[in-house]
Amino acid sequence: MPSILLIEDEIIFHRMIEHALKPYGYDTRAEVTGREGLDAARQMKPDVIITDINLPDISGYEVTRRLRRDPLFANTPIIVLTSQTGLQDKLLSFEAGADDHINKPFEPEELVARMKVLLRRVESMGKILPPGEEKAEKQAKFIAVHSLRGGSGTSTLAVNLAIALQELWEVPVMLLDLVLMAGQVALMLDMPLKRTWADLAGIKANELDATILHSISARHSSGVAFIAAPTFPTDAEMLTEDVLRTSIHLLRPDYDYIVADLPHDFSDISLQALDAADLILLTMAPELSSVRAAAAALDTYAKLDYPLEKIKLVLNYTFPRFGLQRERIENALNKPITIALPYCPDVVIPSINLGRPIILHQVNEHITNLIEDFAFYLSIDQHKKTRPEKPTQAWKRVYNRFLQSRKEKEKGS
Repeated sequence: MPSILLIEDEIIFHRMIEHALKPYGYDTRAEVTGREGLDAARQMKPDVIITDINLPDISGYEVTRRLRRDPLFANTPIIVLTSQTGLQDKLLSFEAGADDHINKPFEPEELVARMKVLLRRVESMGKILPPGEEKAEKQAKFIAVHSLRGGSGTSTLAVNLAIALQELWEVPVMLLDLVLMAGQVALMLDMPLKRTWADLAGIKANELDATILHSISARHSSGVAFIAAPTFPTDAEMLTEDVLRTSIHLLRPDYDYIVADLPHDFSDISLQALDAADLILLTMAPELSSVRAAAAALDTYAKLDYPLEKIKLVLNYTFPRFGLQRERIENALNKPITIALPYCPDVVIPSINLGRPIILHQVNEHITNLIEDFAFYLSIDQHKKTRPEKPTQAWKRVYNRFLQSRKEKEKGS
């Protein structure tokens, strides 16, 4: 049964909360000081921690901060329960790392309901396991979308690919906008820029933790989490290579997939993402300058000792006619093109302008089908080799296209 640690110096609230949780079979332990609560947390490793702000020794804010600095409690739900009702008090709770803030007096039913939501969220991420069962640390598959020439559709591909992976598998997906000088991910998702990479200013790599990173991320209605590029180019220097390296390391256990939209260069930021990537999607348009840029990128990848299987070529037809033939491009680069996206400005341009990703709003378009199938192709074996217990609509569409293609091949032979 889930275990609850209550850190509260008013005994009456001990009784109220224990009474509220008893019908649900929760195992509750109460402590009256912050330090005793921290000791108890390390001993019992509770599933949920509830703390008051005003404690006899250290504040509930400090209790929360200390817990979040400990990797053992990086993802444990923490609820701040307090009689301080001001907006600033609530903001301080969240900045300290709390998941929720409930004011006293409170309805026990509300506390139970909010706690259940937090427990379901953690359970869906695989954090709660049966007693005695050890959790294998998950490492997200990291996909970097790169090009040395702008206008080849890297951001469009990154955004739609991240959502396609989410729609296929309904697992945690993170989208990183690393185009720090002029990132467009938030715009393409029609999401406000509340927090960005610039909010890490002044934080050293060794001070980072998962809670800080989640505090600067946002969540799109599709379920995809993302970290946006700074609003102003002058803030681009706020993200250093050390901070990015540490950020990727901290994010990987919390997600099944991380998709990164990279700058059109080999800057320190780009190199950190490329080094970390399991796959590099190198995009290009069917014109000479774009192909030459792709050749330069491939040459640099080779000098960096990236294995050939790590790199997939994506050809994006960004204009209607007179493009270089696919075969000529493959011969020039001495590498096959994995996917070619068709020219369809009437679909893609409104999608960008309105912040309505085609993978969600243009489900029946050919380009959407291609990206959906491509996302399936790039998925980890654990996902694509096992039929989901509850297949999503996206999975069913991919599977039906596969069956149709196989029937046509059998009929042709």
